[in-house]
Amino acid sequence: MDEVDCKAVFTQRRKGATALGKLEIPLVMVSLLAGAAFLTKMCYLSLAFNTIFVIVFLTLFYLYVRGRLGIHIPILLLALVFMALQVDALGNYFRMYGTQFGPMQYDEFSHMTVQVLISPVIVWLVHQLLQRYRLPFALNAGLAGTIVFSLSAAYEIIELWDEIYFGGKRIWGPYDTATDLQWDLCGIIVGTLFSCIMLRDTRDQLVPH
Repeated sequence: MDEVDCKAVFTQRRKGATALGKLEIPLVMVSLLAGAAFLTKMCYLSLAFNTIFVIVFLTLFYLYVRGRLGIHIPILLLALVFMALQVDALGNYFRMYGTQFGPMQYDEFSHMTVQVLISPVIVWLVHQLLQRYRLPFALNAGLAGTIVFSLSAAYEIIELWDEIYFGGKRIWGPYDTATDLQWDLCGIIVGTLFSCIMLRDTRDQLVPH
């Protein structure tokens, strides 16, 4: 291939990358809106639909992170996220919210358990994104914990929108949001500590190089 052909190929690839870059932000925004819409109506949807949507969404997220950032998220960590969402979906399906579940309400159990299961993948992703800066793993884990807590707060806002604008019934009293965030924080602390133990020695072996 001569120099002219090489320049033509390079120019064509650059145009393709530019076009893809222009579409990336709108596609990410649409995905985020779809995720927020799903969380708004998840408790009213069928168990089958919730399961299929979560599988598709996690698959697209995995492919995007792999293609865009070159990061291969361990399937085990994605499975934990799937389990976390199933805790909520099964609670809605069997109408367990508002009922006693062992020593606590199912709502409290759900909020804590979901954070325990979601924290490992966030901790791992933050470590992968920041490893070039050689920060201590514990510091990365702490930063990941703050991200998870921010996501938990965003979910409470989604519940508020459902209550105010869509006629939902998801806020059960004046202390519901504060109580949810309290159990979220407990789950995040446990999940982050668990992540440090689980990923400390295996974080570099989870994904083949």
